[in-house]
Parts: sequence; C-alpha cells; structure tokens
Amino acid sequence: MKNAKLIPALLLALASFVTLNAQDATPTFQQFLAQFPKAALPYTFNAQDLQSQLETRPATKAARLGWEYYQFLPELERSAAYSNMPVCPEPVASFETKEYTAVLYNLARGLSRGAKTYSISVFTKDGTHVGTHFVAGVNPETLTVATIDETLRASVTEYQVNWENNYRDNGHIGNKVTGLTLLISTTLELTSVGNPDQLSWTSTDMGSSAADLAKK
Repeated sequence: MKNAKLIPALLLALASFVTLNAQDATPTFQQFLAQFPKAALPYTFNAQDLQSQLETRPATKAARLGWEYYQFLPELERSAAYSNMPVCPEPVASFETKEYTAVLYNLARGLSRGAKTYSISVFTKDGTHVGTHFVAGVNPETLTVATIDETLRASVTEYQVNWENNYRDNGHIGNKVTGLTLLISTTLELTSVGNPDQLSWTSTDMGSSAADLAKK
C-alpha cells in the first residue's frame, strides 16, 4: 500500500525535475545578448577590409551562434527560405541605445568563405523583435558598406566590384579586384521592419532613400 502511494509521488517529482531542467535549458534574452561583443555607436564598416575578405578568402572559421539562440532571430527562417544553403549566423557586435538593443551578425551560409552578409536585428529593451536589415557585405559582384549612427540609422553605400579578369570565367585564384564603382547610396531606419538579406535597390539615382526590400 505504501509502495502504491509512493509511485505517484515519485512520478510527480520526476516530472517536476524534467520541467525545471527544460526551463533552465531555455536561454534568456540577456544570455543571447552575451554571445555578441559589445561595441559603441557610430559603427562603420571598412570597404578595404571587406574587399580583402573577398580576395583572400580567409580560412579561419568564425564562431557561430549556438542553435539554442536562433529563437531570438525570427528572420532566420525567412532568410533561409530563399536559399538552399543552411544559415549559420556569426555574432559580430551588440549595441545599446536609450530605447533599443541591437545585434550585428554575419549570415554565413554553408561552407562559403569570402562572401559576407551582415544583418542587424533591433529589439526593445524587453527583447521584443522590432526589425532586421541587411546593412553591409560583399560577394564577387557587389560590395556594400554602412555607418550605423547613435539613433540606429544606417547610411549605406553599394559598389560594383571590378576584377582584373572576368570573375565568372576566372574565379578569384590569380585574380584581383581593380576597383569599385559606386552604384547607390541610401539611408535605412533600422528601427523599422526590414529585410535580412542583400537589397535590390529600386533606383540607381545617387542619394535615393528608397530601397526595394524584396528578395533577389
């Protein structure tokens, strides 16, 4: 009789233990933020640094965000839907303003090296996602740089990458970038809804502030 009473009690204790462990295993928003090195605003990307990433294709493997933190970046699923390569975000920096918290990361895809796609996700102080924008990056055809100011506004400039020999025919081995041709400049309000992947601009006019946020 005593054993019969003990079994339900033991099962209840075991269920409580499993529930508590599951709760402990769920990271908090602050733990998510701790994955990103703190940085000050304004924050500027350097065109030469991005260009060197494209030419040298460094073999060093950057630290990637643990999968348990993906839940804090709701745009990852949307981004992944437009590519058959897995999305593996690499933490770059975090920023604080009076009203918002933001994290900057490279949307690494698969095993590709050299190409970079930097996105910034903005949150309210309680961790509510506000929006995500592509702000900088490089691939064999275009290079995009940005300066993010203290109000979380990004001044973005996109360039065409010019190669000594046609990249599609010759690749990067024994090839080099001969220059950058200015394509467009624009301003993004990072506290608005956005697009985590590279932008297609609606206009090639310099100084245009309109951008087509549809996927390429």
